[in-house]
Amino acid sequence: MSKDRSDSGRYVETVTLADVLAIFEEVEGPVVTSGDVADALECSRETARRKLGQLEDQGRVKSRQTAGRVVWWLADEDSVHEVDPSDPIFSRTTYSSGEPTDASEHVDDILYGNRSK
Repeated sequence: MSKDRSDSGRYVETVTLADVLAIFEEVEGPVVTSGDVADALECSRETARRKLGQLEDQGRVKSRQTAGRVVWWLADEDSVHEVDPSDPIFSRTTYSSGEPTDASEHVDDILYGNRSK
């Protein structure tokens, strides 16, 4: 893929994480390499490694170095998205406003802050 630039002159992202995840279904076998991703998406191996690393940081893929190469595989989807509703965080009493509130009503604000500002 050629590097496209925006009107401001900055490079535009042309390889998305979704593109990289799709390669796992295209390549035969249980693992892929950054070379597989680079070849399939016509990008540099560095771009492929960076995107695979982002997916690993998100818990969507796992990796292991073997025989001088890093191999990547899809993480178990059940473990990535599993939420335990009995986790105490969802029923903990908080006092951030001076009054007790049910934390489960404000879990997004507690974890990520108010994004509407």
